[in-house]
Amino acid sequence: MWLMYVIFILIGIFNLIAPEAAWYLSRGWQFKDAEPSDAALIMTRIGGGAAILIGFVLLFS
Repeated sequence: MWLMYVIFILIGIFNLIAPEAAWYLSRGWQFKDAEPSDAALIMTRIGGGAAILIGFVLLFS
């Protein structure tokens, strides 16, 4: 079960470090010549931070 939490944390780190790549992998591939908005990048980073926090809480509880 702990492996799932670690993967959750790693995905969160990826979202924080490379929000454009994370956006492209989740939604950008569906559109032709699309660029993420600033709001989409901010939400991707916030989601990554939340994923890291939740992953650590579940890992150490």
